[in-house]
Amino acid sequence: MEVKYYTEPFKLDKIPLDAIHVIDDWCPQDMWQTFAKQVEDTGRWNFNNNVTWEDGVTTEVTWAMPFFDKWMKPYGEYSEIARPIIEKMCSDFGIEFKQFDYAGLNGQTQGLQGTIHKDNYRRKNLSFLWHINPEWGDHWNGAFRVYKKDALDQGQRGFSDRLVQDWQIAEIQYKPNRLIIMDGSYPHSADAPSRNCGFVLRKTMVVFGNVVDVVDN
Repeated sequence: MEVKYYTEPFKLDKIPLDAIHVIDDWCPQDMWQTFAKQVEDTGRWNFNNNVTWEDGVTTEVTWAMPFFDKWMKPYGEYSEIARPIIEKMCSDFGIEFKQFDYAGLNGQTQGLQGTIHKDNYRRKNLSFLWHINPEWGDHWNGAFRVYKKDALDQGQRGFSDRLVQDWQIAEIQYKPNRLIIMDGSYPHSADAPSRNCGFVLRKTMVVFGNVVDVVDN
């Protein structure tokens, strides 16, 4: 799948997507900084974000701060800090969630390698992934990876060099205020930051739904 890079928002014209869209410097500085400060003030991180398969094997455990569950049900009063961000995503790109499934933050420190998984299973889905860290070093790693659509069906699990070599179709570097828009039924994973970053938390806001419509532009 092709990766397309942009410097400003645009209206999507069809779902399902036929490309991975990457928008740099997406969110206005004041809105981004306000949200990042609110995140730091909540103290709502939990070490319970996991990928567990039908056989009971868990291949990933990372930090998480959930905001909204299915049908936009909030996890708590603090969840409202995310609503303006979600509304901006929908407005900027001209979409409407008909089945909203999840919004929250994923957090990874060094050693917490993300493993292959998918967000969505239906055809007209959409996933937003927004890198919210205010700064990121050139050698801190943390790449986002996308794999062939049938990777999970073919038994791929966890993360390995062989998975990257044989199944990866896209690699997108972590960059502050970078927004990724993709078909979340493609398996993907996020690399842990390297030891060079110390104890920096790699933060990504994830918003997705299994049924999305393009609205009139």
